Amino acid sequence: MSDAAAKRRAKQTVNNLALSLIVTVLATALIILIVPRDDSMQIQRVDFLTEASSAQEAIGEELFVPEIDPEWWANSARLETTGGVNSWFIGLVTDRNQFIGIEQGFGINPTWLALELQGNWQSGEVEIGGKTWQVWEDLTPSEPKETKHYALVYEYDQNAILIYGTATEDAIGSIAAQVEMD
Repeated sequence: MSDAAAKRRAKQTVNNLALSLIVTVLATALIILIVPRDDSMQIQRVDFLTEASSAQEAIGEELFVPEIDPEWWANSARLETTGGVNSWFIGLVTDRNQFIGIEQGFGINPTWLALELQGNWQSGEVEIGGKTWQVWEDLTPSEPKETKHYALVYEYDQNAILIYGTATEDAIGSIAAQVEMD
């Protein structure tokens, strides 16, 4: 009888193991379904046109506000101060989920430009919309591309517009073609 009892106990151990595994999987699935998810950490869309009109009043300078493809959206729009220079920033997300940053500095100095283009080098110039833009490329290209992988800089008066991002050169160029400041 001891052999039969030992077999029964051995078989029960396997059954209990399988049962506890099923209960654990069901409990985990239940917790995943019940626990609420916080979507507040997702990047929110920003109405950059409204932000631009508020910023326009605050800064008293003509701001560059591009027209964008209907499938693109803004994730940021704000006034900033870096290196003693006031600037207007718009962050855009393209239909391919790529980033384009637009920064317009007022009363720029070499320090501001160096801070903004840190890690990039001027590789040449390009003509877009009748204006000569400096082309700045990443010193150490990487995958995935860094935020300022490719940048265009247009200087006018004591101001500058930087357009940069991980988007294609054509997408960045389409924004640059809209600049009308001289």
